[in-house]
Amino acid sequence: MIADGVIEAVAERAGDGWTIRAPRVGVYRGGPRSGRLRAGGDEVGTLTVLNHTLALVLPSEAGGLVTGASLAGRAAAVEYGQPLFSLAARFPSAKGRGAVSPSDSDPSPPEGSHGMPSPIDGVFYRCPSPGADPFVRKGDIIALGRTIGLIEAMKSFNAVTYDGPGLPPRARVVEIKAADASEVRQGAVLLIVEPA
Repeated sequence: MIADGVIEAVAERAGDGWTIRAPRVGVYRGGPRSGRLRAGGDEVGTLTVLNHTLALVLPSEAGGLVTGASLAGRAAAVEYGQPLFSLAARFPSAKGRGAVSPSDSDPSPPEGSHGMPSPIDGVFYRCPSPGADPFVRKGDIIALGRTIGLIEAMKSFNAVTYDGPGLPPRARVVEIKAADASEVRQGAVLLIVEPA
């Protein structure tokens, strides 16, 4: 569907998640990186079709953690129906909004609180360097975009920011689930927050 310079991606069920496909032949740019959370209606790049650049958005029913984003950060010619990336499955939080599925060892957060999932597999660090203060502590008030830690994956350090569908814009840290320098899996809960 095209409306006012916006085109909706094709979302196809793939197990518990989604495969996001190109809705037209064109040049795809600005795709999301793996490990980012996206919800229905979010922009996930642009598609240039016959010299018209359109914002590509997710359908309202699709959302989750971006995986398999091999086209992120570059322009690529795509054909109709070509897979652009996948979205990992979600589970409903206490408020009925979505969040990424936790591992078997991470139960749903308590009523009225939300779990902040790990965007990727790797080693989680609570501090920017050994001996430094942690990015966040229990009781801190945080807002969307705040760095909560680092994840080392494939010899690269990736900042983990407080972000994702279903998370309140401002929140108080109730519990930090991931220990410093511990191995975490994608979707495992890093911290529990409640609206502030």
